[in-house]
Amino acid sequence: MSGMLELPEDCIAAVISFTTPRDACRLACVSTIFRSAADSISFGTASCIRSRTLDQSPVLRRSATSIASFWLDRPSGKICYMISPRELYSVCYDCTELWQIYPIDIAHYHFSIPDCRFPGVLIRFDVISFEVGGKISTSLLSPMTTYTAYLVFAEGLIFCRDDAPAKVAVGLARSTNGLNRTIYLHRVHLDGDDDGFFPKRRADGWLESELGEFFNGGDEEGELSMTMKTCWKENLLIQGIEIRPKKE
Repeated sequence: MSGMLELPEDCIAAVISFTTPRDACRLACVSTIFRSAADSISFGTASCIRSRTLDQSPVLRRSATSIASFWLDRPSGKICYMISPRELYSVCYDCTELWQIYPIDIAHYHFSIPDCRFPGVLIRFDVISFEVGGKISTSLLSPMTTYTAYLVFAEGLIFCRDDAPAKVAVGLARSTNGLNRTIYLHRVHLDGDDDGFFPKRRADGWLESELGEFFNGGDEEGELSMTMKTCWKENLLIQGIEIRPKKE
């Protein structure tokens, strides 16, 4: 061990990058040198390459743009993904005009919202019944992993507080085996209430509501579909739909 500690930090970091994020966390507890080396690593280098070549995926290459965002869950090394507002689809049932994409600087000026991953947010005004959803290829996700999908949103100056239910569905497109459930967007999660029916406040200041779970076996490529149908009163701001590994 003492011999390895004499190596330059970038060499130690290169070695740790070929382990899992969980192993790297354990090594970081051994010494300050290991901790510094582990903190300097982006585990997209080795962990992801073992499951696929990033350069072969055009979506992942442009993940830093307004299309989507992806990163790795640090404890498990599994891929996380957020679909941007520009990639979401929407259907309005009682009006002709539905959503507007607002640049984030203008949205910050008019609304008190947290920082955003993307250059714009999806905003809806007025009382309407609507559907919003997104799709992602299962090949972009880690195989043999159970994922949970979340709608990430914020409340505007005026919003519906009448606990109108939202119908949500998660499953493979054109499949009849998807998960359907009812959630509520208007009561923030309380301690001890962890059933996924109510939104939770995130560390980044946004709210998230659980849409459902999906197991990605990785044995066949498909398109994961996530939808929500509900009625909202003025100023619903959506950052995107986030898909991340379910916590065990």
